[in-house]
Amino acid sequence: MLPRLRCLAVLLALSTAAAASAQDTVRVPAPPPAESLQVQVPDVSLVDQHGRTVRLWSDLVRGQVVAINFVFTRCKTICAPMTATLARVRKELGPNAPVRFISITLDVAHDTPGKLARFAEPFSPGPRWSFLTGEPEQVKQALVALGGYTPDKEAHRPLVLVGNATAGRWLRVDGLGSASSILDALREVRAASAPPPELEDATAARDASAARYFTNTELIDQHGKPHRFYEDLIRGRKVLINFAFTSCKGVCSPMTKHLAEVQRKLGARVGQDITMITLSVDPANDTPESLARFARKFSTGPGWYFLTGARENVALVLKKLGGYTEDPAAHSSVLLIGDAATGTWVKAPAMSAADNLVYAVEHLDDPR
Repeated sequence: MLPRLRCLAVLLALSTAAAASAQDTVRVPAPPPAESLQVQVPDVSLVDQHGRTVRLWSDLVRGQVVAINFVFTRCKTICAPMTATLARVRKELGPNAPVRFISITLDVAHDTPGKLARFAEPFSPGPRWSFLTGEPEQVKQALVALGGYTPDKEAHRPLVLVGNATAGRWLRVDGLGSASSILDALREVRAASAPPPELEDATAARDASAARYFTNTELIDQHGKPHRFYEDLIRGRKVLINFAFTSCKGVCSPMTKHLAEVQRKLGARVGQDITMITLSVDPANDTPESLARFARKFSTGPGWYFLTGARENVALVLKKLGGYTEDPAAHSSVLLIGDAATGTWVKAPAMSAADNLVYAVEHLDDPR
């Protein structure tokens, strides 16, 4: 008798469901809304899938709209589907979209750059998608700061962190939801830094004028990495620029030591919204390697770029900045302090009291 009752119950349930479906539209629950949060991205040194060392904040996130997820190559559950969703987002945006994608491993002990490259290959990541590993403590610091850390990688949540590092707008999205939900979050954070309509034309005009003046001439830093002078190093930041050369027997070493004290006083802002630049006046002899040795003598930190390059490139930029000289020993010891966002620039002796230089940077845009 009991089996018959069970069959009857099942039939009644099915007939009830069928009746309901005939009368009502089935409603699929909406995905959870994007969660807004505060994020402080650390400038840790990591390694991408090509074996290149990159700094998380200054090389990948600063000034960018980003989508970040957390994966590992031996994952048998959510990692591949979540990464495939991000790949659909990237395809939908198009190859030239101003969005950077970042995937950080949860399995540092196993995930080498080569393994991350093989994991990434089926998703056709392109040049604006970095798969990152590195030293365990550096990776953990990044994961903790971004909300991706878990002691058990097998239990990690399918989160995508979407952010606008310029506006400080961050959202956390379900990485197993639809690509459209991630696209909506990207549009929302991008809109956070859009200027009011009445300022948009003026802002664009000022930026275009600054780009023409400073130029995007390619220079090379002390790590051998090329940079476009305006777009990569100046745009949207406060900047300190001085002139030196590594074989200098005069002011260069004392000046660099003094500016290292300024960097320490400015703290973590250098490498975030403040950039320091030392431009060689002797590019014929100053190689990236010699500049790196020079910088190490003074314990300079991230966010300070010692630049050289092709003679004609360096000469062009030096002339724009008023630092060009035929005789390196006769170079200027002036420090240029500017805010590229507002177009405010001042000069100061580079050996001015460190506290005075810090004050000048921090109060550059104060009303006069």
